[in-house]
Amino acid sequence: KLLAVNAAIEAAKAGEHGKGFGVVAQEVKSLAEQSRQATNQVRTILGDIQKATATAVMATEQGGKAVEAGTLQTEAAGKSIQALAVSVSEAAQAATQIAASSQQQLVGVDQVAGAMESIRQASTQNVSSAKQLETAARNLNELGQRLKQMVERYKV
Repeated sequence: KLLAVNAAIEAAKAGEHGKGFGVVAQEVKSLAEQSRQATNQVRTILGDIQKATATAVMATEQGGKAVEAGTLQTEAAGKSIQALAVSVSEAAQAATQIAASSQQQLVGVDQVAGAMESIRQASTQNVSSAKQLETAARNLNELGQRLKQMVERYKV
């Protein structure tokens, strides 16, 4: 603006010959105003860029923190999955042992059932033998009674 003012003063001093110089002075003044406006626009744009940069930095920091939190959660989830896998493996082993024990118990129950059948057969045979002995004892008793009667007939 000072340059435009100086040019206007010089144009006025020059009189009629300085009219062209006055037009130049007016254009310099116009350019100075445009430069001032452009400078203000550049400042505004630079301020916006600084704000956007600060926002981007904060977003990046927050993103980094979110990634760190996600990493920690992923690690925790991995540990939980590993613990779960161990528990499932232990449960599978326990189920296998229970199945083996059940199989052994089934074999034992079958053996007990077989032994009870053998005892039943032996008891049946004992009952049968006892009946035969009873019958034989009765027969012997009857025979003894007959012999006794026969002996008494022949007593003198």
